[in-house]
Amino acid sequence: MISQVIKKLVIILVVAYAAIYPFVQHSPVESSSESELDIEIGSVEKHISKKSHKNVHLPDFASIRDVKEKKHAFFTFMKPFVLEVNEELGRHRAFVESFSPQSKNASDKKRFLALAKKYRIKELDDLHKVKAELLTRVDIIPVDLVLMQAANESGWGTSRFALEANNLFGQWCFTKGCGVIPTGRPAGKTYEVRKFATPADSIRSYFHNLNTGHAYAKLRQLRNQQRVNHDELDPYVIAEGLLPYSTRREAYVEEIQEMLRFNQKYM
Repeated sequence: MISQVIKKLVIILVVAYAAIYPFVQHSPVESSSESELDIEIGSVEKHISKKSHKNVHLPDFASIRDVKEKKHAFFTFMKPFVLEVNEELGRHRAFVESFSPQSKNASDKKRFLALAKKYRIKELDDLHKVKAELLTRVDIIPVDLVLMQAANESGWGTSRFALEANNLFGQWCFTKGCGVIPTGRPAGKTYEVRKFATPADSIRSYFHNLNTGHAYAKLRQLRNQQRVNHDELDPYVIAEGLLPYSTRREAYVEEIQEMLRFNQKYM
């Protein structure tokens, strides 16, 4: 009985920390200036992520027996990290929108090209085309959609890969030792389920995957069309671009959309 109480207290403390994190006064490293980001956006953001969240671990959601309480705790833990990444994307997107391809400002151009490199744009000769493509990639993902995929892929934070690898989205890697070997992996296959240092790293990797991966071009098109139409981003519509995420394809998309409808009350 006492051990159960202690477990619940630990979960409450971790969830409370995650909830207030965005409002905590950050260290100088975390408040890096835009000029520092100009130098090497990717490495700076990676450093910030590890510095900020290295001591934040996944709570023991399996110990929460009440389903409603578990769902609420999961969303409360995850949401601040998702909002943080979306906030960064919003800042970078605002810069891309304001950037003029004719700009003579060396610092702005360097930052622009650094973003293009980070978002895997290979053809950099025509900056007008680069800007157009960046605007399809440097964008937020609706919070609700991120949370539902995380819940689905990680079993509400209780799966083997969530616990052993901080992997909340089922992401693979292909270098030996890069992750956890899944049970039942077919003979001859070399993929592993990628291991992350923190849950926050898994979230960042998921965002980068959807915003740059060839398989998710349709998702980015759906999102960009909503931008062109000046519509609010609709997670149900954008979820249609997740067909390649699972071999279940249409059934997977429908399941995510059903989760979006059913779980709003726990968020």
